[in-house]
Amino acid sequence: MNGNWFWWGGRTGKYSTKALYRQIYDRLVKYHKLNNLIWVWSVDRPNKPEMQFSNYYPGSNYLDILALDVYGSDFKQEYYDSLVVLAKEKPLILGEVGNPPSLDILSKQPKWSYWVIWSGMVRNTLKKQHKVLTSDPRILSLEDAAYREAVAPLRKISGLLPLPEIKIVKEPLNFTGKWVFNEEKSTLDNFGAGNIADLMNVVHDTGSITVRKTYHLEDADDRITEDLLIPGEENKSGSGNYVQTTIMSTSENGDTLTLDSQVTMKFGDKVFNQVINEKWTLQDKGKELVIKQISDYFRGKRNLVLVYDKE
Repeated sequence: MNGNWFWWGGRTGKYSTKALYRQIYDRLVKYHKLNNLIWVWSVDRPNKPEMQFSNYYPGSNYLDILALDVYGSDFKQEYYDSLVVLAKEKPLILGEVGNPPSLDILSKQPKWSYWVIWSGMVRNTLKKQHKVLTSDPRILSLEDAAYREAVAPLRKISGLLPLPEIKIVKEPLNFTGKWVFNEEKSTLDNFGAGNIADLMNVVHDTGSITVRKTYHLEDADDRITEDLLIPGEENKSGSGNYVQTTIMSTSENGDTLTLDSQVTMKFGDKVFNQVINEKWTLQDKGKELVIKQISDYFRGKRNLVLVYDKE
């Protein structure tokens, strides 16, 4: 409305942009009787006195939504405040943006209903910035139940069917890969990284998981173990003075693998028992394996977080 880079914009006086807007509205609504249109009145930032919003405002009876175009993250509070005064509780949107508003901006300017990123400018926003923004509970997407509930009354009075429920199909959990222990990311105790596998080769099939662990030893050749785990069964490993029984299960929502183990160790005529609980999850889009391990044995309780990077 207030930009003079189009022939119809930025005009004042008798043949003003405001008058042209009203003429188009009257033609479509009053003459053609089109009553199913939503009218969005959109302005750019007023970087010159003649671009002030009020110079182009056609009146509240001529619009449903007020919009502002913002580029270069120029979300000045005065722009927002001026539109709030004009809007008189009508919705406010960001009609065009180069970058979406930050969470800090949205806290100071909470009435923005949505924004539209201009074509070709999506990558102006870094992935990590986008993730922070869309993870905020104030931001609703089509797949969110809260969004469908919010628009349901409007769709009903508009004669539209309810939005279908979106079922997000998760890919089956799969830990297959070569995993390298990341000591820096892990949370360890006074025993350090002792007796923790340096490498794990995992083959995760539909009905089983094979875990081949490699331990680098400073006083001997590498120690390698291999276990075959079948869900719901008692999976035994070890021999002689060390026997481990493990039961594997998957969480109800399918995002966590649980290993519950009982270990029996014999030293001469003494027998020691150990209980180990491990919860495996994948993070960073499957590039990181996180194992939360809690164990209880004769030397005390251990609570570790072991992080492995996919090679």
